[in-house]
Order: sequence, then C-alpha cells, then structure tokens
Amino acid sequence: MAGSPLNVELVDPSAFTPPYDHALAGALARAGADVRLVTSRFAYGDVPRGEGYAVREAFYRWAPGAAGSRTRRAAKLAQHVPDMLRFAASRATRRADIVHFQWLTVQPLDVHLPPLALPAARRPPLVLTAHDVLPREPRPGQLDAQRRLY
Repeated sequence: MAGSPLNVELVDPSAFTPPYDHALAGALARAGADVRLVTSRFAYGDVPRGEGYAVREAFYRWAPGAAGSRTRRAAKLAQHVPDMLRFAASRATRRADIVHFQWLTVQPLDVHLPPLALPAARRPPLVLTAHDVLPREPRPGQLDAQRRLY
C-alpha cells in the first residue's frame, strides 16, 4: 500500500469467531493496514492474540453469568444499542477507511443503527462478512433485516 496505511476497524461485537478475527487482523496488519479489532471479552476461554494490530474490548463490558446463560444474554442485549452508538461515534470509527463487521449481533436493530444507518456520504465504507447467508433457525425479523443489510 502506497502512502498512509489503510485504517481498518474490524468489528465482532460478541466475539463469535476470535481465532478468525485475530487471524484476519494479523493478515491485514502484515499487508500494511493499521487495524483495530473491536470486540468483547471471549467468555469461553483465553484467545491467543497476534501482533501488529490493536484490540479494544468495547462491547458488553458488563456481562454477568456463565457463558451462554440467559442472564448473560440479557445483559448483552441491554448494552447492545448503547455500545453500537458509542462505537459509531468514536473518533477511530469516524476516521476509518473501512469498517468491517464480522458479525452483526442483533440484525433487526443493527440495520437501524449507525454506522450502518448513516447515509453513505457520512460513513466510512462498510464490509459485512456473511457467515450464514440464510440462518438455519431465523429469529423474528432476522431474515428481513439480513435482506436490508445485504
């Protein structure tokens, strides 16, 4: 990459795929990008981190209960909108060249939240990795939200 490095915000709010997230962040960094992985603490164990990129655990900082428990899911859901709004308003997000969402945790809400809902002229380019193009067991509103996101 010529000139200043590409500034990438790689986002996985629920830390669904930490090994993939860290591998992608590391590969982008080795290719010359300035990468920041924005995620949450992985509740199922330690995650080895690569080098050359920053990690910010900005989502779901208060998540009581065991991994996968109803209590934990409820706490994360209560924090989702404020955390997404905080992420969208951050200086790092506003100056990013690309915002790459690995997952959108609550798609029926996420489609209405910045940076996704901002007009294209007011937001950085967005990338969404479509891991499950069609969900196996869609939740209410999920299919419609996915169509709008894609």
